[in-house]
Amino acid sequence: MAEIHITNIEYIEINSQHDLEFKYKPEVPKLKLVGTLLTEDSEDEENGVLFLTQKQLNQVLMNKEVDLKLQDDRWTLGKPLTKEQIKKVGLVDIDAEFMGNAGEFKCFETVSVKA
Repeated sequence: MAEIHITNIEYIEINSQHDLEFKYKPEVPKLKLVGTLLTEDSEDEENGVLFLTQKQLNQVLMNKEVDLKLQDDRWTLGKPLTKEQIKKVGLVDIDAEFMGNAGEFKCFETVSVKA
């Protein structure tokens, strides 16, 4: 298990891959967050994919005033995150399981959010 911090969001969409085996509540639909992640075992931010439920996403973004816009079945940032928003979102601890690599992206499944 790894501790993950989100430092930027490129987009969020409903997961459309059916061949993934989720361990945390597999019957609950997952969202796919593509963005910049900081893991506890790396001091560098990396592009990655984080699979999480709607409830978990709400826990991460709650009271952060992040402006998401729906565009072609994807939620993107209406405007870039401010430094203050990056700090607030980045302070949320996310426990996640490493699922593997998909090209240049490390993929993780969210197990719990400590908001």
